[in-house]
Amino acid sequence: MSNILLVDDDVDLAELVRTKLSADGHDVIAINTGDGAFELAKKVKPDIALLDIMLPGMTGYQICRRFRKDPELYTMGVLLLTAFGDEPEVIHGLEQGADDYLSKPFRLEALSEKVVSLQKLLDAVKQRNPLTNLPGTEAVKREVNHLLARDMQIATCYIDVIGFKAYCASRGKDSQVPLVQSIAKIVHETIRNIKLYETYLAHLGGAHFATVTLLEDYERYCTSLMREFDRQMRPLYTEEELEKGAIITSNKHGIPAEYPLMALAIGVSHNKHRKFKSANKMFEILAQVRQLAQPNGQSAVFVDRRTVDR
Repeated sequence: MSNILLVDDDVDLAELVRTKLSADGHDVIAINTGDGAFELAKKVKPDIALLDIMLPGMTGYQICRRFRKDPELYTMGVLLLTAFGDEPEVIHGLEQGADDYLSKPFRLEALSEKVVSLQKLLDAVKQRNPLTNLPGTEAVKREVNHLLARDMQIATCYIDVIGFKAYCASRGKDSQVPLVQSIAKIVHETIRNIKLYETYLAHLGGAHFATVTLLEDYERYCTSLMREFDRQMRPLYTEEELEKGAIITSNKHGIPAEYPLMALAIGVSHNKHRKFKSANKMFEILAQVRQLAQPNGQSAVFVDRRTVDR
């Protein structure tokens, strides 16, 4: 169960909510004004905050933004309780860093369901890939959302290993796990070797990774990563394969076919030229630009420099 901070100026509603969530097994602390809500959160460090939007003192939007900018509180779950169910208001709330919203008036059972869903999200964010011990897709998207809410200038690098499946097919299924772990080690050690301290690394599954860096660091990171990956992959191939620049293995129909040697295809999206409202949009762009990074004998990167969608 969760430790929950409830911020709502409707005293009667707050008591109903506290009673219901307490009956569900949660520990609930309530405050009926926006002023002091941030300081109370700093004291009790809740797992989840339920924020009314229209409050005396600070609004729920302002409190949410303060949470997301605070190094101790920015990972908590935030559910907005809003009498404004219109899409612009909802979008604005999510842009402030909220995870979800619930329109007033609401059924107490609906609130309980929202809290359970938010706790599941928080649990998913904490999960680690069993092969690499790295966080996954939900975790890195949430991290990007928090950084965007804090108005940080960032770059997200989507890292794909071209030729990974063909290599594993040629060497046997037992080669896959140690290869994934070796790739993860290269991606991680590059961060350490070039002394990047404000980064977030995630394993998206298979041979797909994502690294979030400060805007000024992504070029240095990508250059170093590509150079180190290409260097460490060469000993995995025979002299004949290196000379040919390809390996031969059976395709899905069992027919021998030629495939390129492993190389990184890195797509980069950043917010230097345009404002992203969410991680989902940034990752949508990443999926596009990753396709434009075309390795030709060595790793390649493609950076999205557009100022508008097109």
